[in-house]
Amino acid sequence: MTQGGRQPTHVPAVRAEAEKSLGITQRSAAINFAWTGDIRKRYTDFLVNEIQKDGTVLHLLDYQDAEPQAEQARKPSPPPKPAVIEDAGATTNDQPAAQPVSEDDRKILEGLLSEATVDKLISLDENIQTKKQIPASDKSIAFEAVQDRGQRAQIHQEIRRIFSSRIETLADGNGIITATPSRWSGKNRGANHGSGGRRGNQRQRDPTQSFGQLGGEYLHFTLYKENKDTMDAINTIARLLKIKASNFGFAGTKDRRAGTVQRVSVYRQRASNLVWLNARIPNIKIGDFKHQKDPLQLGQHGGNEFVITLKNCQPIGGKDCSLEQRIKMIQQSVDFGLAYLRHHGYINYFGLQRFGTYTIGTHLLGMKILKSDYEGVLDDILHVDDDFVLDVLDPNTHHHHGHGQENQNTRDDYQRARAITTWKATKNAEKALEHLPKRFSSEWAIIRHLARNPKDYMGAILSITRGMRMMYIHAYQSYVWNYVVSHRWSKYGATVIEGDLVLADTGKSNGDIGDDEFGGSDFEEENFYAQARALTAEDVASGKYTIFDVVLPTPGYDVMYPRNDIGEYYVEFMKKEENGGLDPYDMRRRQKEFSLSGNYRHIIGRFISDPHYAIRTYSDDTEQMYPTDLDICKQKKAEAAAQARKARQGTSPLLARWAHFADNAAEYDKALSIDRRRKASEELETKTVTTINETWIETGTDGNKRAKVARHHQQLSGSGEKRSDGSPDTTKTFHSANEAVDTLSPANGVNVKPEEPSNLAIGNGVTKPKGISDAYYESIGENPQESPLSATKVEQTAGSVSADSGVTKEESSSDPLGWYTGNMPTIPTKSADTIVPVGATDEAKDSGNGNAKYCGITMPVFRSPSDNPILAPGDLVDTSIDDGKAKKIAVILRFQLKTSNYATVVLRELMGTNAEDGSRFMS
Repeated sequence: MTQGGRQPTHVPAVRAEAEKSLGITQRSAAINFAWTGDIRKRYTDFLVNEIQKDGTVLHLLDYQDAEPQAEQARKPSPPPKPAVIEDAGATTNDQPAAQPVSEDDRKILEGLLSEATVDKLISLDENIQTKKQIPASDKSIAFEAVQDRGQRAQIHQEIRRIFSSRIETLADGNGIITATPSRWSGKNRGANHGSGGRRGNQRQRDPTQSFGQLGGEYLHFTLYKENKDTMDAINTIARLLKIKASNFGFAGTKDRRAGTVQRVSVYRQRASNLVWLNARIPNIKIGDFKHQKDPLQLGQHGGNEFVITLKNCQPIGGKDCSLEQRIKMIQQSVDFGLAYLRHHGYINYFGLQRFGTYTIGTHLLGMKILKSDYEGVLDDILHVDDDFVLDVLDPNTHHHHGHGQENQNTRDDYQRARAITTWKATKNAEKALEHLPKRFSSEWAIIRHLARNPKDYMGAILSITRGMRMMYIHAYQSYVWNYVVSHRWSKYGATVIEGDLVLADTGKSNGDIGDDEFGGSDFEEENFYAQARALTAEDVASGKYTIFDVVLPTPGYDVMYPRNDIGEYYVEFMKKEENGGLDPYDMRRRQKEFSLSGNYRHIIGRFISDPHYAIRTYSDDTEQMYPTDLDICKQKKAEAAAQARKARQGTSPLLARWAHFADNAAEYDKALSIDRRRKASEELETKTVTTINETWIETGTDGNKRAKVARHHQQLSGSGEKRSDGSPDTTKTFHSANEAVDTLSPANGVNVKPEEPSNLAIGNGVTKPKGISDAYYESIGENPQESPLSATKVEQTAGSVSADSGVTKEESSSDPLGWYTGNMPTIPTKSADTIVPVGATDEAKDSGNGNAKYCGITMPVFRSPSDNPILAPGDLVDTSIDDGKAKKIAVILRFQLKTSNYATVVLRELMGTNAEDGSRFMS
């Protein structure tokens, strides 16, 4: 349960009840598609990728992991290199050369300043460029007083130009100008200030390449995040970079409980200053950097693509049906539902995420702001659920929330409750803020402001970021709009009536006007001046306009209300005390930013392109059924690393086999243990007597030697073997695979072949294991001692099975040392799964069995809905992965929406269940 007591909305019955409280009660289709499923069992079951203005879907293509520059700065520096003494005019190896001031520039300076002052400036600049330690007495140069304001401006300008902003100038009230090294040029600040200098200062400019040369002052990057809303991610990045969150720009906010990808811009930063964040912030990756001249602004994107996995799907009324029958029922419901929405659209409600995740919704905060009840707003923002209060006040409560991001959120919510409770009880802001997590920026701002100004409620609200303040107010507008559109649809449905509003023909696109996920028309320049007009009876009779053209306004002073009874309903609804007691025709406030201009929103929303779906059977709710962009990037990095290892290994089979063993040592040991147990179970019970024969050496007349190394023999009794006379043979000798062997040297030019040798001499005192060909040793050279193990090239024997050991021999290799009884153990190799690139066509994804794999995830092929699902072929359902244990059904949807439309609203329309259906199903 989240802070504030709201129950998880992925449960259908709970979600339906929450939607009802926010005015989401109608559906565009009179047909109930009659199936249900769980939304967001995992964060990454809900994937959102931003669509750019040109229509392309944004993906995180690459990211770099790097340690923070501050960490690099803490590492001990290498000892300084000794200076190389050259002629008097030369610089040392460690010092860059200084760019001299031209004669023309020197004359300009001398025309403005004294010659002595010019010499000091040039000397200071040379020290800055060569990174020499500057004495404290020389770091500040005071000019003579200059009373003429124009002359002072010229001095500032010329010094900045001539010395490339390496020297700063500042004039006091008496006209005296002081020159000092500029802040960013102080890479020698460490020398100037001792060892405590900020060598890793991320804000230092790199003078080697200006922002203009890079492409612009705004660094654009792709942000991937999981289980974080956009502002939370931006605030975290800004805090670590020690810059303001207002330096960042983005086109729209994205869902918190999801895996999302969007483009972000930041002012005057370099990629090298940001890459280390990937190793520092959990559930966030940034990459694909590019400098641009302009920042990103809200509304500057073309929409969002959603890939949503719904799990535990069931047809209503099909609880007792077989798995196959339920699959067929869901397939027809999904296919028919998507086809209907593709043609007829869906009611364009504002979704649940518009209103926050706490018991006190953001629309209630906005309503109190418009009523000027500022103290009430602060009380609601600092509201703590009763359950958390009891936990905080009970000293015997122990909090073990485990691990993971969801548990981290729970810990943060508890710490939030602890901080607010401390503040309310003691009014000690310092003590309260010790417990408050940084991500609760609104609570931080309010407590800090009230500590200084206890009764300044308006100031406390204004201390919250403007984006958050406006979100509260726009949430109230959305709340009113939802109830009005429900009232209109329940009364008139898709019929266009006299007095309905349509957008005036101003040359603008017929998209949703003045709204996005975050803030409304104030933030969308292209829709800011949209106008509407009321339809006349003649307009309605002409048939020129359909329900797709009709818009409804959000309350504001600069909008037109419908010229019919729907316009009257605005007044009726808003004047109720529970809805604020407000007047829709009086939306101006003394505080300018709280004055609402209003905007227009289409009643019916539509897909940008054709939707797609897939249906799968599965058994584990934690299974990732569609890869995230992070999965894809990791897969690419893994493949690149594997290729790099392969390149390092070269072509030596010996090195390759050793690397294979090193990477799979545990599997080798397991195979050896299995084989030992198998051999032990097969051996006959015998009584073994081990004897050691003598060892002797002979020296021939020619000086050659013949040496016989001690040989171990096993005399086995009860072996079952018989002599020629029929008596048992109790002296038969067996040789172990790694026993000592005879080493032969020629005696009188004659080679004597030993009896049953297990190894043969190679030379240099090295023996060759039995079973190894001469060609192998020729391939690795004459000195095999250089490698730790001898091995031959891996031989693939896919599909062979050892009945004795139970090890599947998908891959085996020769075992020349006999450690693994002739064959290397089975080591699974990389499967030949079909690699599915992001954005690939369905044909490219199909691997022949209706599904493909990427990153180890089985991905069924997406299909477009048909117009007659009853006649659709049965192979639309991917059952090829059914391992006999899969008893659950998942539906995977992929569709694209405009910026202001909500995917959860589409899901609600598509499932077609209501609160009563959901409750009955859950029971």
